[in-house]
Amino acid sequence: MLKVVIVLGGDPPATVLLDWRMRTADFSIAADAGMNAFAEAGLEPDLLIGDMDSFNPDEADLVCEIQRITDQGTTDFEKALGCPEARQADEIVVLGGTGGRSDHFLNNLLLAAGLPQSQNVLFEGECEILYRVTTERPLALEGLAGQSISFTPVVVCEGVTVTGVRWPLTEASMGPGRQLSQSNVVEAEDLRVSLATGILYAVVQKR
Repeated sequence: MLKVVIVLGGDPPATVLLDWRMRTADFSIAADAGMNAFAEAGLEPDLLIGDMDSFNPDEADLVCEIQRITDQGTTDFEKALGCPEARQADEIVVLGGTGGRSDHFLNNLLLAAGLPQSQNVLFEGECEILYRVTTERPLALEGLAGQSISFTPVVVCEGVTVTGVRWPLTEASMGPGRQLSQSNVVEAEDLRVSLATGILYAVVQKR
């Protein structure tokens, strides 16, 4: 199972989170401004990629691979997702993908929504984790009793079933103009989320 961690330029991850995610990943990528989090932590990724308008590798003593791509038709996140390791990954963890500018955050969610549904994708910040749920990747988590959770569809989702929460869902239709589920609460030891069509994010607030 190939695990890849990508660090973007949103709210930077704490050093302890970045170090842990790097140690549990097979390959790490800094997308331009995401390199600042590595530098602050005294760490280096396996790959630095982007147009380098936010981080100048010429001013740093780096040993990692550097790919400078000046194409302004793609974001640095897209450039990172286009590398072979990310395309082949079974799991992609995105740090620094939340917070900061809302347009960047929303585009990050949409870009990740377009990845192959077989990939396990999550965004992690200091206060929350966003798990992408697809038809091929239902969600099963344990040990979250008492924590707040919301379900945010990025397209119309049909057949959404959620168990283990205060307000369960059964074959629900979710999306714009349809049902939403905000600030639900995990009450059981086991949380299960599945859907028949569509893509949504399960947003878990950390304790």
